[in-house]
Amino acid sequence: MAEPWHHPMIKGNLIDQRRIAVQMASKEKLLSKPGSQFFYSNLGYVIAAAMCERVTGINWETLITDMVFKPLGMQDIRFGGTGTPGQIDQPWPHTGDGKPTQSNGVAVDNPPVMTPAGRVNCTLTEWAKFIADQLRGDRGEHALLRPATYNRLHAPPFDNGDYALGWLVTKRPWGGGIVLTNAGSNTMNYAVVWIAPQRDFAVLVVTNQGGDAAAKGCDEASGALINLYQKP
Repeated sequence: MAEPWHHPMIKGNLIDQRRIAVQMASKEKLLSKPGSQFFYSNLGYVIAAAMCERVTGINWETLITDMVFKPLGMQDIRFGGTGTPGQIDQPWPHTGDGKPTQSNGVAVDNPPVMTPAGRVNCTLTEWAKFIADQLRGDRGEHALLRPATYNRLHAPPFDNGDYALGWLVTKRPWGGGIVLTNAGSNTMNYAVVWIAPQRDFAVLVVTNQGGDAAAKGCDEASGALINLYQKP
């Protein structure tokens, strides 16, 4: 379905907005039988957040902060676009054609209703704390969640698929076997991470531009860092 983030019916506080988005989505015809195929959709993350909000009565932003960010020591976290409006105190966002956006700041991003699908912004240092926890969990070491939970998060649910719960799972010689990757963009910034649990190693790359050129550049930078890591 076409995800209805800008629909005029979606209004109210964030809990109400996500509830309405789920209600609107429930009226759409499914593309396949539930549990039979994988289709990526930002809506899936919004639905999961709405489920948590329904049970707790607390918005997702507060839940993720209290249950994930704070326990991991992630302090410099924001929701929405980067920088102070009108000031170049953070890298200015650029569209896929390489042109700077007319403005910056928290409002220059996707609508807040879809924050669970990718409106979190933080420093590389803070992001690295989250990735380090994923590495520990995958290796069965002490981490935020139980080892079995990381196993589920990092394992594709379909035998013929390669997408787990938020992670693309593949194999690379430099990673010693199974590696995990994820990339995302709000069309004005781009981020990608590669995780090699068997080597206890990860590469994180970001840029302040969206589009294909940003994806290509980040992939090339990731490859260069991986090659550098492998050198004696």
